[in-house]
Amino acid sequence: MIRHDGQLPPSAPKPSLRGRVLGIELRRVREAAGLTVAELAARSGRSPDAVQRLEKGLTDDPTPDPTVQCAWGSPATSMVNILCRVSERIDIFAPLGIHPALEDLGVHRCTAYVLESTTVDRHDVVVRVLRHEAGVFPGIEYHPLTRFCLPDSTAVVFYPYLHAAHFTEEPEHLLAAYTLFERLAEFTGTDNPAQSG
Repeated sequence: MIRHDGQLPPSAPKPSLRGRVLGIELRRVREAAGLTVAELAARSGRSPDAVQRLEKGLTDDPTPDPTVQCAWGSPATSMVNILCRVSERIDIFAPLGIHPALEDLGVHRCTAYVLESTTVDRHDVVVRVLRHEAGVFPGIEYHPLTRFCLPDSTAVVFYPYLHAAHFTEEPEHLLAAYTLFERLAEFTGTDNPAQSG
């Protein structure tokens, strides 16, 4: 739509992945302190609208960055903890075992797919075993990954690399993760994790 002055309207603000995670934490801390948006705005010298934009992760950047990559340590662990806490559904492809940074997963919302010979000594996930006798492991060409399905119907894919943690909501990664977990559910004879839970 073109405005009456012939200019294109400014695009609606969009959340960046980093902004969304920061906003989730800001809201959690504000609510834990028992503050309303208006009270936090007054204390911080910002408008209530500005606080709400921060909590939603909104930015004026027309192409917000859909990825966050950080070295292992506090930033990566914080991202993982926040995503574990707020996700409605968590699906893990971990052929050799679940990454130790993934904590408090919740058996009612988390499924992990591991190879048959892998020992998983956890009770906070549903484990689906990929058996050797089938001869083929669909998706085995994938790097281990975790898909966090958030309450607002968006998802974040997490790749735990040796040197860094990579989080993304890029469409091609989301599609690849969805396809992988659909195949793994078929392969193990279980429900599609994206549709169950």
